[in-house]
Amino acid sequence: MTFRSRLTVPRRYAVLLRQLCGFVAAIVLPWLATILTIRIHALHGTPLALSFVSVAGITLLCGLSPGLLAVVFTAFIFNHFVLAPPHFLAFGLQSLIYTAIILAVGFLIAFLCERQRVTGRRLRAALTSLQVRTDSLTEAQQASNAAAWMYNIDDGRLQWAVGGARVFGRPFSDDDPLQDALSFIIDEDRDRVLQEYASAIAASHSFESEFRVRWPSGEVHWLESRGNPSPANAKIWHGVTLDITDRKNAEFALVRSEKLAAVGRLSATIAHEVNNPLEAVTNLIYLALSEPLLSPEAKVYLERADQELARLASIARRTLTFVRPKPSAGPVSVPQVVESVVDMFQPRCTARGAQIRIHCNAELTLPLPPDDLRQILTNIVSNACDALPRSGGIIEIEIVRHDKTASISVRDNGLGISPENLPRVFDPFFTTKEDVGTGIGLWVTKDLVDKNGGRISVQTHFLPPGFRTMFRIEFLTD
Repeated sequence: MTFRSRLTVPRRYAVLLRQLCGFVAAIVLPWLATILTIRIHALHGTPLALSFVSVAGITLLCGLSPGLLAVVFTAFIFNHFVLAPPHFLAFGLQSLIYTAIILAVGFLIAFLCERQRVTGRRLRAALTSLQVRTDSLTEAQQASNAAAWMYNIDDGRLQWAVGGARVFGRPFSDDDPLQDALSFIIDEDRDRVLQEYASAIAASHSFESEFRVRWPSGEVHWLESRGNPSPANAKIWHGVTLDITDRKNAEFALVRSEKLAAVGRLSATIAHEVNNPLEAVTNLIYLALSEPLLSPEAKVYLERADQELARLASIARRTLTFVRPKPSAGPVSVPQVVESVVDMFQPRCTARGAQIRIHCNAELTLPLPPDDLRQILTNIVSNACDALPRSGGIIEIEIVRHDKTASISVRDNGLGISPENLPRVFDPFFTTKEDVGTGIGLWVTKDLVDKNGGRISVQTHFLPPGFRTMFRIEFLTD
């Protein structure tokens, strides 16, 4: 016996049992209906009402055959108890007419109820099939992280399919604000999406667009929307919106890896070519420092230049951080390095009417290479200088020690960082300074901090009054 036959046998028994119960009811219920009609005075005016109700109920519950049998028994009992009491049957013309009418009306009721039963069964089957398809659509939407939609051009109503993924970070419901889904699109992408959709409607061709939306949590997600006009009605558009954030991140990661590979190949060449002229300039500075007629001020400048050349040579030897041997672990005096970085950028800030402040309560040393700390602070302070306003710019560097950790905070009152760019500030080749930026500075900074066991973070809220951006670097002191 197959699996299917094992399933159908109980069902066949159930059908037979229902038929048997129907035949029993077809015999019993007409008797009960007639007895109640005789005993209840209020039913004398409609002596067949309960009988026809029983016929309808038997047909709806048990099928057509028990219903027809109930009609026959109803006609027989009516003839025996009503038309020919106390005789067994009446065969007069009047009784025959009444019996024919009862049979005709009863058969009509039975057939109508059977039709209603079949229609109800088909409707339930259709609803079950529709529910199965709806569940399948819901599973497909959730699995593909998508939401299906239908848009009516005439009334501008946007309807979302049941069970769609939360592509906008919000649940779907009948009164949901997702009716105005365009409001969630980032401003930079909204006009382009509207133009693409208007062009698709005008030409009656398929619509496809990629854009960014901001979730209630502040996260930025990439979505792709596709749609086509309905073949039956060009005013109705059907489509689907997918969350392609993971795919976009993978694409960005692939592009970054290709760029990093190219920069890696280029950096080896740069390190080799730059190192020779650096050694030559270092030798020339050494000779200049040996000049007896050199003024003290010029000697200080040449010594500073020699220090910066030594640092540049160290960076070149490590091929722009792509090949980095383990350098000496310090210790390094944090206030001294901070002061040297401030001295480097002070003329630049003064020329722009800005100032740099240092807040340091105590001497602090860290077990990391001096060149690494200097490079970290140089990159952060340089970005802060670029973001300062034309006048009234302020950069504050605060050094604080907490038990076994030390933090260096660099904050400024510049342009700030937009929320959508905040998660990407440490990504390689990401920059908002298209003319002068390369997008490598903060990435190198984070790499240096991580390799020295530290942690770097960026903050744009809950800052002291007037400041808009703060980078915090934390290291272990022991």
